[in-house]
Amino acid sequence: MIRYLVFSILLTLVLTNSFAQEFKVINPLPIEPALSGNYGELRSNHFHGGLDLKTGGQEGLDVLAAGGGYVSRIKISPWGYGKAVYIDHPEGYTTVYGHLKSLNDTIDRYVKRIQREQKSFEIDVYPGQSDLQVKTGDVIAASGNTGGSGGPHLHFEVRETKTEVPRNPLLLGFPLSDTKRPHIEAIALRPLDETSRVNGSTKSFRTRINGYTSPKVAAAQPIKVNGTFGVEVRGYDQQNGSGNQNGIYKLNCWVDDELISQFTADSVSFALSRHLNALIDYNYYYYNKSRYIRLYRLPGNRLENIDYKNDGKISLSNGTHQIKVQALDVHGNSSEINFSVLVDDPVTQLAEPVENIPWDIDYLYESKNVKLHFPASTMYESLPLDIEEKQAAPSQLSNAVKVLHPSNPVQHPYEIQIKPNIEDTSSQYIIAQINSSGRPSRALDTKWEGGWLRAESRSFGTFKVFRDDDTPTITSLNFKNGMSWSSGRMKFRVRDGFSGIYRYEALSNGIWIIMEYEPKQDLMFIDVSDLPNSDEKQTLSIRITDKVGNVATFEGSFYHR
Repeated sequence: MIRYLVFSILLTLVLTNSFAQEFKVINPLPIEPALSGNYGELRSNHFHGGLDLKTGGQEGLDVLAAGGGYVSRIKISPWGYGKAVYIDHPEGYTTVYGHLKSLNDTIDRYVKRIQREQKSFEIDVYPGQSDLQVKTGDVIAASGNTGGSGGPHLHFEVRETKTEVPRNPLLLGFPLSDTKRPHIEAIALRPLDETSRVNGSTKSFRTRINGYTSPKVAAAQPIKVNGTFGVEVRGYDQQNGSGNQNGIYKLNCWVDDELISQFTADSVSFALSRHLNALIDYNYYYYNKSRYIRLYRLPGNRLENIDYKNDGKISLSNGTHQIKVQALDVHGNSSEINFSVLVDDPVTQLAEPVENIPWDIDYLYESKNVKLHFPASTMYESLPLDIEEKQAAPSQLSNAVKVLHPSNPVQHPYEIQIKPNIEDTSSQYIIAQINSSGRPSRALDTKWEGGWLRAESRSFGTFKVFRDDDTPTITSLNFKNGMSWSSGRMKFRVRDGFSGIYRYEALSNGIWIIMEYEPKQDLMFIDVSDLPNSDEKQTLSIRITDKVGNVATFEGSFYHR
């Protein structure tokens, strides 16, 4: 596909203008836009699908419809985008507004009716085209911090309605001022096979880039290379009005003036977003919490927003060669670094062959007490077989099984089956990943199958069986028996230390009422305005169930006048 790369640079400029004519979004906030997160930047297990817009560290700013259309979806969840509104526009796009604090009165009435019908705070509904129509600039909600948000902001997306693929809002006329060039912080050269070396080592060579001028020279002397290698880049971009280090829109890598790879953050489908873990040097990220983008392809990387010649793997004739890495943003600001490599013959010392788990076919592992099934494409590349079982002590419920290492990323879930040392088949037994001290760090959804416990995992590590017989806890923060309420929120601290909260409900006089759940704060709360007025004493009952069936309850009484 490399023959299309130069053409694609020109095409991006054409498409920018084309998209802007088809559909142009307005700023969905009533303040000057400032980004705390860019489209396509590298997040945990995914690319960021939109823009994170700052709200001045506060909640409650008006959120405006970025274009005319109708509310096509409303999702209310303790996780992810929290309270989120989706608007379909006649131009074929959908805008998404996430982490909302509250909805406008019309949408709120619609949502609460559905919640009461379904007897669930968590809903995912699709209103009809005539139900909730909006015009450009209408106030649809108030900004907040719900769901998986790490602080008050508005998450804003633009998707193609038919495909649901997120597009870069900055290519659709989003009004953002940007005169700052991207910054390349560091580069790495990685040997890509057993006959390759960089500066005489089988490990990656990394060098920081000092200063902000462009172009920069990455290394004063040529970097010595034997055999095939790949280039990795770490950097960030900034926009006017914000000091946040956000993602880079485009990266190009040239070898002797030939374009060999190009990454562009313009469109990434949700189905492929987890392949980010194949784009970055995941092993380095696991240990250092710093992401380098690989400008070469791992075998299992299916991303479509990066093009390569020869998969970006560089194999050159002996002698000195020039390499240039260029970073660009949507507004045309750019920076580049240059360095040279001195290439010599591949080495002839070969490593001892090892048994691998192949990335592209199913692989089964079975022993007396452990079964593992790795479907094809569980991993992005073949990895050495590294599975160990540690014999359980008499007091323990099962052997501990080490499955590779968490520094290896997982694309598709793989199956773990463990035969425990017990006769009981209670639902309270679960498989959990353990930390270095042997304590459970992550419980897996677990089922019994023919005397074995079965679960799936999307991370490697060490696993064993535990029993979860600890009930969740409910603690009142501002509720006392017999209190009289006229407004405000009844607040409760809820915790479950192991398998996690699965189901929750609240009843007043035996009738289901709306109770919100905010897991990052371990909070559940009831808005008093949602309760019926009565001069009579009302009862309150809260019931919480964890994922293995342990139940906690809270009982009280109150007045609401």
